[in-house]
Parts: sequence; C-alpha cells; structure tokens
Amino acid sequence: MGLSCGNPTALAALKQGETVLDLGAGGGFDVFIAGKKVGSTGLAIGVDMTAEMIAKARRNAVTYREKTGFDNVDFRLGEIEHMPVADQSVDVVISNCVLNLSPDKAQVWREIARVLKPGGRVAISDLALLKPLPNSVKEMVEALVGCVAGAVLVSETEQMARDAGLVDITLNQKSDYVKAMSEWSDPLYKKIIECLPKGEKPSDYITSLEVKAVKAGSKEQSSIYTPAIAELIAIGAAVAANCEPCFKYHYDQAHKLGINTDDMALAVKKAISVKQAPAQSIIRLTERFLHGDFSATVDSACCPGNSNSGTKTCCQ
Repeated sequence: MGLSCGNPTALAALKQGETVLDLGAGGGFDVFIAGKKVGSTGLAIGVDMTAEMIAKARRNAVTYREKTGFDNVDFRLGEIEHMPVADQSVDVVISNCVLNLSPDKAQVWREIARVLKPGGRVAISDLALLKPLPNSVKEMVEALVGCVAGAVLVSETEQMARDAGLVDITLNQKSDYVKAMSEWSDPLYKKIIECLPKGEKPSDYITSLEVKAVKAGSKEQSSIYTPAIAELIAIGAAVAANCEPCFKYHYDQAHKLGINTDDMALAVKKAISVKQAPAQSIIRLTERFLHGDFSATVDSACCPGNSNSGTKTCCQ
C-alpha cells in the first residue's frame, strides 16, 4: 500500500466536506483514511506518478466503496511537481514520506501552494536531515528507495515552504521513529549504520519530520461557504421553490452534518420572507389602485406574457 514515516491525516484535522489531496498516494492507504474523515460531501484525491500504483489504488477503491458506501475518492496519474489538480481547489494537502524522493522539492512546495485555497492547510510527514549525510550513505540505492538519500535539511524544508508563500509553519521532529527502525534491525538502517563514522547513529542524521503550514490569505473568507452553510442555503431554496422532496432531502443532509433545528428554522424563516416579498409588493400595489392612487406606473416588461413581437400583452 505504500511506505510510511508518519500519519499526516492525524495532523490534518480533516473535516466533513473538505477536499484533501495526498501526494504520492501509492495504493491509496492514506486516501482511504482521509475519505472516511471528509465523508460523503468531501473528496479525497490521490496523485501518484506510476501507472501501476494508480491501477492498484483504483482496484482498492472498489472495496473501499463497498465497505463505506462513499464514492468520494479519486486517483490521478501525475507528478507531484506538476499536479493534475486545479488552482485553489484543495482544503488540505497531505503526504506520507514522499517529498524527499522528488528531484525538485521547491517546485513541489510551489505546487502545494498553487492548489491550496487561501487559508488551506498542509500536514506532511517526511524524512529530513539534521545534518548532511556522508557521501557513502547518499550513494546507496537502498537509501534512496528508503526515503533517506533524497532528504534535505530541516531548515531547507522550512525555507522552501516559506518561499512558496506558506505561513504559520511548524516543524515537529520525531527522531524516535528512526531510532526504532535502527533498533528493529531494519535492513536499510543496518546498511546505513555500516557506512556511518564510528560511534554515530542514523538518528544523529535523520529525523521523521511533521510539517504543518497554512497558505497565506484570508482563512475566514475561504471557510465561509462550508458544507453546513450550503445545506442551509439549499433548505431555503427548497422552501422558496415549494419543493417538498428537496426540503426533506436537505433537512436530512443538514441533520447529518450536525446542524441544529434552530439554525434550520432561521433558514426557513429567511426563505419565507424572501418568498413573500413579491406577493407583498403586488398587494401594496393593488391597495393603492383600489384607493384611487393611479400614479403608480407598471413596467410591462414584468408581464409573463410580454414579448418583443410588438403585440399587446396582458400588462398593457
């Protein structure tokens, strides 16, 4: 399903209705976790550069849909340096031990900033360096496969995120992950140990790094149109349109999102007020005419029977 050095979905605080993007999705493990968190009104997108992994993820998605009933995951073939994702369309970007494999990490961070909405969040787990690796380790093929040789310094990661326009950057180093891998006699870390200067350990060089950041912009403005607000608007529209099935459907959806009946009642009250406005207008007009005030003019364009044919309409 994929390599891992953390669980970014736990950091992302995903909410129902959000769109989340996983970079280097592999077989879809983190996408399926995210999909359950964002629910039926949300979307979890996975991008991977290998057609084989996309095919595997899509096969896994069949089981995911059967078990959850959600049709909210989408796997796309592409490079994380050039994502097949629209500008400002994503609420949260996650990634699990992938960015270090990119040959152009600065471009990846720019892409992250591009696809995020203003106020959108980043929650990434990756491997980073506390100090440069010895050349003997960097040249090991196994180190590259294991997400080590391509890692950059913690400070470089922060600078690339900042240069891309991200703010509120927090970095949490978790060296215990590397220590555990070494103590478990992981074959990769055993070979790394053999290439290190005497007395040094992998955890002296490598750390699991949690990166949190926010895209600069108005967080408040980006979050005004939430799934809950959308359902309240839909409830009002259903009332204005006299659509009973619509009202019942959106009432159920609002209830699932945890919207209380007082808020729904306010939406209904506002809809009734808007709906009655034209009726009140014609009532006031008739009262004026019936009381002898013929000064009120009527625009014939308002008549449903009006046309541009020049013929007399019902309002004339």
